[in-house]
Amino acid sequence: MNPNTEKLRKKYMDNPPEGMTSGDIRRMSEDDLLDMDYFLQ
Repeated sequence: MNPNTEKLRKKYMDNPPEGMTSGDIRRMSEDDLLDMDYFLQ
């Protein structure tokens, strides 16, 4: 897995977006995580 993606995963696990839990973030695919980050920025 890409190191940048791991940084994003840690960022969102520490402070998950509203309506999500850190477990949800942990189970997301790399593509889903990148898509979520794109739409939240």
